[in-house]
Amino acid sequence: MREIQTFFKEEEDGRARAVISEADNGWLINYYDTRGSLISSETHVGKSLQYAEDAAENWALGIKVLNG
Repeated sequence: MREIQTFFKEEEDGRARAVISEADNGWLINYYDTRGSLISSETHVGKSLQYAEDAAENWALGIKVLNG
């Protein structure tokens, strides 16, 4: 799976990140905490790269909250 882009979220204990990769018919976003542990994944099938970038950026800015 080819990584396309990474977004970073500054937190008190370090830097968390969201990594966008190509997926079948869409995009996969993996969200990692400041220790590098995977905390959540989303697959956006049939959506544009811009859609996935907006989702990752919204998380990095604190607009989007992950629920699991």
